[in-house]
Amino acid sequence: LQRIPALFARAAREKESGLAVDLLTSGSGNGPTLSDLKALFHADHGNKASAGAAISETTLSDARKALRLQTGLSGKPINLDPRILLVPAALETLAEKTVSAVQAAKTSDVNPFTALRVVVDSRLDAKSATRWYVVTDPAAFDGLWYAYLEGHQGPQVESRVGWEIDGVEVKVRLDFGVAFVDYRGWYTNAGA
Repeated sequence: LQRIPALFARAAREKESGLAVDLLTSGSGNGPTLSDLKALFHADHGNKASAGAAISETTLSDARKALRLQTGLSGKPINLDPRILLVPAALETLAEKTVSAVQAAKTSDVNPFTALRVVVDSRLDAKSATRWYVVTDPAAFDGLWYAYLEGHQGPQVESRVGWEIDGVEVKVRLDFGVAFVDYRGWYTNAGA
């Protein structure tokens, strides 16, 4: 019985992450349709690579530039700072090698992408083992929202002792939702 709360918490995290990945990869990998009636990742949004390519200095530079050039509702640049490289498990090693810090002996060997944190989600592999994402710091710019019913953050556990039988009945409820509220903080490349 002592392990049950930990198991509930893990199941809740898995459910929340699964819903986020399903939303991110919906629409044939282009994400959900937003209020402008375009997919999250769309050429008009400037957040989608024109051709799929592997993670490299060149493709990460393109992603960084696309995020930096995003404009706000006023039409002025908002200069988004890329912080996360989100990849499926199939790309984990390549991603880590690409963003790792090395002691460069000359300027041409400096890695400008060491500030990116690699985040791996194996659920992405089932959707596409080649597609990868660059995301701005979620604390700095709203893009993907996680939300809970007020007063119900995390799984809500209720239990009662059985009268008819010796035992305990346990019920768990998770009042959670996930949605994209803005495309500007996200960039994708279909990979190769």
